Amino acid sequence: MSVLKIRPAKIYDVPALARIEMDSFVHPWSAEEITRDIVRNEKAFVAVAELDGEAVGYADMWIVAGEAQLYNIVTDPRYRGRGIGQLLLKYMTQTAARLGCNVMTLEVRRSNEPAISLYRKDGFRDTGIRRGYYTDNHEDAVLMDRDISPDDAIEGTGDLEVDVDTI
Repeated sequence: MSVLKIRPAKIYDVPALARIEMDSFVHPWSAEEITRDIVRNEKAFVAVAELDGEAVGYADMWIVAGEAQLYNIVTDPRYRGRGIGQLLLKYMTQTAARLGCNVMTLEVRRSNEPAISLYRKDGFRDTGIRRGYYTDNHEDAVLMDRDISPDDAIEGTGDLEVDVDTI
């Protein structure tokens, strides 16, 4: 039986997360940027999804003034379509609730229909457009948010484990 585990990221995860970035984006986050959020940024919370011990995705959010800003959520291209992104999003929402946040916000490329669908399925609402937001191609960003309640809070140790057969 394979197990997907989502847990807080550690410094030793950085090479795997940087590889996932490189495999996923034209303009990936660098290992230094990922390291900053794991080690030095007190506002950041980074989670990693592991399948049988191998990093297969991660998410990064910042907590500022009672709000969670989701900056990045990505699944290794080899593992997309298996619900890992949805579980990462659930984990981040639960963590944000546990940390006392009442709302989660994000920006997403207008062309990223799979991500927009995922967010809407999780209760996110469109709240606006940032025209020409992305500097690489001047694509618009869709602004979205979702209310968070204390009922969303993560329970237990802070890790989430799921039998892969159930996702």
